[in-house]
Amino acid sequence: MKVLFLCSGSNSCRSLMAEAILQDLDQSIEVFSAGLHPEPQIDLFAIKVMAEIGIDISKKNTKSYLEFEGLPVDYLITLCEGTKDKITSINIPARHKIHLGFEDPRKSDIPEEQRIHTYRNIRDEIRNELEYFYNFILMTELEVQK
Repeated sequence: MKVLFLCSGSNSCRSLMAEAILQDLDQSIEVFSAGLHPEPQIDLFAIKVMAEIGIDISKKNTKSYLEFEGLPVDYLITLCEGTKDKITSINIPARHKIHLGFEDPRKSDIPEEQRIHTYRNIRDEIRNELEYFYNFILMTELEVQK
């Protein structure tokens, strides 16, 4: 089973969180993430809020979607606003395409000392959605494949 999380931006926050959360749920699933315009570094707030739930993403690398072009995946999951519309020209064959839209915590205009709460909320939303996805979609498909 291969799952690719794709974001319209940097692959430095939400898509990396999603990759790590799903991988934490099941190590047997091949999980990847990428962005249309990757940044060189992971978002420091993302590292911090993931560490709070016992998941270390500090050593992950951001990736471009180009690394995955032509690679067939079972699920291509877009996470960011605008991604769903931008992937029509991307050559990543997927059996299933799902869009889960999450707010960009970096675009928040709240003071930096309060921004951590926005990141926690987004992390928790991603975790809740992926726990549902894993338990009610992936597990069902994995059982059928046995």
